[in-house]
Amino acid sequence: MSTQREFTSYTPDELRELYKEDPARFEELADEALKKACVARTPEKSLKLQQMQWSMTMQMRKANSNLGRMHIMENLFYTQVYGKGGQLEKLVDNCNSLLRAIGKKQQIVGKEEETIKLRRV
Repeated sequence: MSTQREFTSYTPDELRELYKEDPARFEELADEALKKACVARTPEKSLKLQQMQWSMTMQMRKANSNLGRMHIMENLFYTQVYGKGGQLEKLVDNCNSLLRAIGKKQQIVGKEEETIKLRRV
């Protein structure tokens, strides 16, 4: 196992072994991978990605176990997608704006309306 490779070139088993044998090198490779993942087309977008990563890292430090970290990541995901002002709400709003722009009545309902429909069934 070469210590010169990038984080993404290791198999899960190799990463597990590297973490046991050389945790400092593992963390160094992980930090490099995170920095590369946070590079965007503009400095502003890169900064936003770095801020998001920092926020996730700080929240995950609260976990006492890997299972706790998984639950935190799961909650972050669901909040970002389904939460108030999340990606799903933004997508619905954009689709409805497009429909109104072409003269159609608002046809896509948000999560709340779908929940009400499901409760009636």
